[in-house]
Amino acid sequence: MLRIRTLGASLIAIIAGVGAAGAADISVYSPPPPEAVYSPTSAYNWNGSYVGAQLGYGWGEAANAGSTWDANGLTGGVFAGYNFVPSTNFVVGVEGDISASGMSGTLGGIKVSNPWDATLRARAGFAVDRFLVYGTGGLAVGGVKVESGGSSDSATKVGWTLGGGVEAAITNTVTARLEYRHTDLGTDTFSTAPGKVGFTSNQVLLGVGMKF
Repeated sequence: MLRIRTLGASLIAIIAGVGAAGAADISVYSPPPPEAVYSPTSAYNWNGSYVGAQLGYGWGEAANAGSTWDANGLTGGVFAGYNFVPSTNFVVGVEGDISASGMSGTLGGIKVSNPWDATLRARAGFAVDRFLVYGTGGLAVGGVKVESGGSSDSATKVGWTLGGGVEAAITNTVTARLEYRHTDLGTDTFSTAPGKVGFTSNQVLLGVGMKF
């Protein structure tokens, strides 16, 4: 009887030892780490106010008594505005600018110049991240000066302007733009020229802005 008990105890010990050894050899399953999920950089935010400076070239046309002639020159000034982003990729805003202008031309002893101009415009465009393509148009105000025979006469004219451009965000606060505008300041009478004098212009402007 004692021998049977001893044999049973030995058998149990052997089975327990084999089980422990087998358990030690079983590797614990570890799931692979999750794959990295691509998260693109947030799109540029065009919303907000901005100011900037611009420099460009203008080629205008003066008209008087059935004749027209070129009035060209450099132009440069400052601008400020505010952009709204009502929906993804759609940007609208309002902008104003004022510039000094060297556009002038002479024909038949009559010199017509546009020493300054200012505009108040709406802007609307389509943005793809850091690039904005837009159209712009609105009110234009400018000075027209007519000189003849040593005398001069000038007037502040109100007209319209229309154009468009492309703007790129260089950094989160600095943008660069290239813009074209056509401006018509209408016609008026001047004491230094017979009949009415009209002035229209085209401008290509390169600008740098700072966003707040």
